[in-house]
Amino acid sequence: MNELTAIFPGDSEMARVMREKDWTDTALGDPRTWPEALKTPLRMLLTTRFEMWLGWGDDLNFFYNDAYIPTLGIKHPKMLGRPFREVWAEVYDEVAGQVERVRAGAATWNKSLLLLLERSGFPEETYHSFSYSPLHLPDGSVGGLLCIVSEDTANIIGERRLETMRQLGLGLSQATDRPDIVSAVMAAFATNRRDFPFVALQLNDHVDRMDAMKSAGTANAHRQECQAGNPPAETLFARIAPALPADILEAGVLFNLPEREDWPTGDWDRAPVRAIAMPIPGAGTAERAGTLVLALNPYCVDLADILPTVRLLAGQIGGALANVATLEAERRRADRMWQVSRDLMVVVDAGGVFRAVSPSWTRILGHPIETVIGRPFADFMHPDDVTASSAALAEALNATELNNYENRFRALDGSYHRIEWHTTLEEGQVYAYGRDVTDRRLVEEKLSDSEEQFRHLVQGVTDYAIYMIDLEGNVSSWNEGARRIKGYEPDEIIGSHFSRFYTPEDRERGEPARALETARTEGRFLAEGWRVRKSGERFRASVVIDAIRDDMGKPIGFAKITRDVTEREQAQRDLEVAREALFQAQKMEAIGQLTGGVAHDFNNLLMAISSSLDLLSRRTGDDPLSRRLLDNAIEGAKRGATLTQRMLAFARRQELNVGRVDVPQLLSGMSDLVQRSIGPEWPISTSFPLKLPSIRADANQLEMALLNLIVNARDATPGGGPILISASCEDVAGEGPAKLAAGTYVRLVVRDEGQGMDAETLRRATEPFFTTKGVGKGTGLGLPMVHGMAQQIGGTFELLSKAGEGASAVLWLPVAEPEPVCVTAAAEDAQVTRDTPRLTILTVDDDALVLINTAALLEDLGHTVIEAGSAAQALEYFSARNDIDLLITDQAMPGMTGVDLVAAVDAIRAGTPVIIASGYGEGVDIPGRQLVRLGKPFNQERLSEAIEEAVG
Repeated sequence: MNELTAIFPGDSEMARVMREKDWTDTALGDPRTWPEALKTPLRMLLTTRFEMWLGWGDDLNFFYNDAYIPTLGIKHPKMLGRPFREVWAEVYDEVAGQVERVRAGAATWNKSLLLLLERSGFPEETYHSFSYSPLHLPDGSVGGLLCIVSEDTANIIGERRLETMRQLGLGLSQATDRPDIVSAVMAAFATNRRDFPFVALQLNDHVDRMDAMKSAGTANAHRQECQAGNPPAETLFARIAPALPADILEAGVLFNLPEREDWPTGDWDRAPVRAIAMPIPGAGTAERAGTLVLALNPYCVDLADILPTVRLLAGQIGGALANVATLEAERRRADRMWQVSRDLMVVVDAGGVFRAVSPSWTRILGHPIETVIGRPFADFMHPDDVTASSAALAEALNATELNNYENRFRALDGSYHRIEWHTTLEEGQVYAYGRDVTDRRLVEEKLSDSEEQFRHLVQGVTDYAIYMIDLEGNVSSWNEGARRIKGYEPDEIIGSHFSRFYTPEDRERGEPARALETARTEGRFLAEGWRVRKSGERFRASVVIDAIRDDMGKPIGFAKITRDVTEREQAQRDLEVAREALFQAQKMEAIGQLTGGVAHDFNNLLMAISSSLDLLSRRTGDDPLSRRLLDNAIEGAKRGATLTQRMLAFARRQELNVGRVDVPQLLSGMSDLVQRSIGPEWPISTSFPLKLPSIRADANQLEMALLNLIVNARDATPGGGPILISASCEDVAGEGPAKLAAGTYVRLVVRDEGQGMDAETLRRATEPFFTTKGVGKGTGLGLPMVHGMAQQIGGTFELLSKAGEGASAVLWLPVAEPEPVCVTAAAEDAQVTRDTPRLTILTVDDDALVLINTAALLEDLGHTVIEAGSAAQALEYFSARNDIDLLITDQAMPGMTGVDLVAAVDAIRAGTPVIIASGYGEGVDIPGRQLVRLGKPFNQERLSEAIEEAVG
């Protein structure tokens, strides 16, 4: 028994079953005679919790562990020791080819492979990811295979149903009538013929019996269904109706489809046998809007969670039907207003031509509508008003709304009517309504001179509502500004109490009475607050109420002036937002310039330090302490160089090696290292679409950026937690996030479920040197580096977070152009190593420390060095000497840059080899000129390589 325990170790169910089994009845014989090549993986299989099985011998006799029992189902435990072909007879033909490759010594891999397994007594849709690995005997031959497997069935089916829901929501969001809804439903379910082989839909009649099912849109949907191989939805519903339960519950009901019917099979080889009937909810009432019937996957076993999913789908359809009903009601309401309005309603194009006029045109002016549409408005206008009205039309076409604009139109009898217009612009056409004010104007012309003066003084003020109130608060006069601002005509408002202009909340608090009492006792009331127009719209008002008294000082009423200041306050708020945005942009730009300058100077210091240490290391003896101190100094210089690269990345001035980068492949290559680095408490998972395009980026910089973001996500969840890296392809039209240029981008997101950030921390997170990690735990340049790198390649970076809700770091990265197909010459089999000759080199740098150390490195390599502390001095040397073989120059120098110096040198002796040394990654290219770029700081090895590249 002890021997069997050594072969079948552990206290698992399968270890016990294997120890109790009589193996002499199988082709494998007594376990004590089995080879170690079988016993070793068998021990691993029984002591792991991963789902595994192995097959051994010519028939691949079957062994499996406890984790594999659910996959085996009712075949457990009788299939233990049986041939693999017998265990999974139903799918063996699908994997037989892979078995043969394993017998030949090769391993195989399958990702989410569809297998119809009979583990419950009937075929069932399952998805498994698994690998076959050969098990070798000591002589090198293959004795069996090992399979490590994980089941993906729930994930695959769940994602498929979510995608159906998303497709349905997307289609329904664009529906404007019932035929559109039918088309959207059929199109969405056409994308998931596995879960739902066919769909049947019945919509109840609309309240006004619009006959939507007979429209062209529905005919369109029918054609699409028939082309997909399915009968129209209502035809299927008619066939299913006799089998529907008499009472379909609100939660839906499962039922059996009638047999001996030729039902559509969807993506399967057999027809469905069960379906779900789900009521479509109505809008705000208990009445149902229709019924949705979905045929179910014939290979699906677990239907426990299908009802809630279908209930959500039906709810989406019900919501869309409610939206369409509301839209139709609005259309009918607008049409009724068009037909019965007492005012003129017109649509005028950019040429001043009437495109539509309401029936009131005929009632007011007498012209038949058909004689007006298609003609310019000037044909009906008083000649003296044509020029001014054309100018007014131009204003209206520039999105300037005209209010109370008046001109004269000729009636059919030859008389002219004065029309007062209000306009708005939509889709390049002017929509206007006009009121016939002819009679009002005639009355106004008969007023006395004093009344005329008052009209000019008060009625002419349209920016202010000016009116009188009696002692009880009733309106006794009404000017044009009041009509325009508040929307009431004089005959609608005079005699009414002025409190109707207040909000309900203010009326409940007694604000109108308090205003009048203040004006009565103090002589004037001043305030700003919300008021209500006739339409119910609220606006911000500046209010003045003055008490009016007679000669004896007795109050006889009040004068009230109201001004609409809504736009003014909104403009002030917008101005404050714009000022803050400008301030932040200027601050970040100034910090970026400062950071770039500091990094440049720091690079020069590091250059002097690192090159001196490089040379000193060659001259240091064998003293261990000296060597350790020198190594520490060199390591410190390297860390300083890394810091300057982050500073340059933030300033967007570092050198980038931009190329095509496959994001999933890049993450796959670094995932193991990153996971080991941050620890198992922060499991990293990824979610990418199948066809994610390559991006245009510097792979090394992108890796560094992702590592920064992952480490930040870890630090935000000190107690451990998942980190999700996801990506999607997004088309940005016009100004996208952070004003991205129009184009296609990969949106790469690193998401954690940690502490999140409050608004102030989120605002400052990408500022350089800002950190929440404490002293010595962060430089505050990680996120600025990510931000700078993204902007330098044409993308952007944004942070999304709320306190306590985790954070999402989002990189928008431009998609790479399609890779051109080209034929390249075959590379030579071997490279020829050249020995760099001893050269006369002119080295130029305005920093004396860098110049001295560069010269020392060159002399140590055996070259003759000429030192110049400026570009002007370098030109003098170059003009005076003909033996200079190579020019090494700094880029950022006062008076003349390195690029300028190269141009001047070419004018003296063209083609001289040139190396430009710079910490910046931009501004060092000359079109048509071969240059070697040497990044600062550099060591002697990199300097030697650059020299060989320049003169090679």
